[in-house]
Amino acid sequence: MFYQLQDSLRPIDVKDYNPSLLTLGIINLKELSELYSSFGFAEATVLECQDVTRKLHGGMGIYDDYHFGIIRAIDTKYFIHLEDRIGIYIKENLLLLVIIEDQDNSIHKDLMDSLSQINFTKISLERLLYGFLERFLTNNFIILEEIEDSISSFEDSIDENRFPKDFYHQITKTRKRLLLLGNYYEQLISIGDELMDNSIGLFEEDKLRYFKLFTDRVTRLSNNVRKLEDYSIHVRDSYHSQMDYNLNSIMKLFTVVTTIFLPLTLIVGWYGMNFNMPEFGWRYGYLAVIILSVSVIIICILYFKKKKFL
Repeated sequence: MFYQLQDSLRPIDVKDYNPSLLTLGIINLKELSELYSSFGFAEATVLECQDVTRKLHGGMGIYDDYHFGIIRAIDTKYFIHLEDRIGIYIKENLLLLVIIEDQDNSIHKDLMDSLSQINFTKISLERLLYGFLERFLTNNFIILEEIEDSISSFEDSIDENRFPKDFYHQITKTRKRLLLLGNYYEQLISIGDELMDNSIGLFEEDKLRYFKLFTDRVTRLSNNVRKLEDYSIHVRDSYHSQMDYNLNSIMKLFTVVTTIFLPLTLIVGWYGMNFNMPEFGWRYGYLAVIILSVSVIIICILYFKKKKFL
């Protein structure tokens, strides 16, 4: 589908494409293989769009009179895997989007939503491209706030010593989400820098501010991700420290109990292996052994409390 953007959004047939008028194209891989030569695009770019082996990073390349790149978007709700792959061709008065993979069919809808906020009497290639790129940052600050709240709740659970059994799995999952977001923002920063550089003079200098605005926004998001990564590392280390403390407390208790019962074990050993037991020659011999054992326990407990072991 192709649209001419001149005072309004008007659908056109590809044969009616006019290079002197600002045009937006949204096509699939099959249509790209049929049309790329008529737009003067290199076959290598088509092959790159068809390559499914590269999964993580996108980027923007420079050709004689156009920019070409691939953006790999993520599922910002579940962070399970990379969702959308979109090829981008930017030529004079032309923004051509190639839908390589769109699992939720959201690209066309989101782009139309962003276009509905544009004043078509002042539309430009730069403003159109900014409207498209901005869709990749929708609700991202809210997402980072939610991740920060989850990390904060992890920290609170550590302070209260009531963290769940799968705590380590949860914090590791959160750190993987942050890693994925960090890589996602890095590709967008790279694309924004490349467009802002305007190395082939495709954009008007006074309108490069759109790309700077986009790049600055992504950079802030990327910086927030780094802060959250540091925060998650701090919480993970606190978890390890708390686990070590709990283990030490248990070992400390076992040590105290062992120390208290060690002299009792000695008394039992002596008492049990001699036939000349105290109660045989003394009426209160058995009671004396009991009192001695209780006294040993009391003395040990008082000693440990004085030393603050208990």
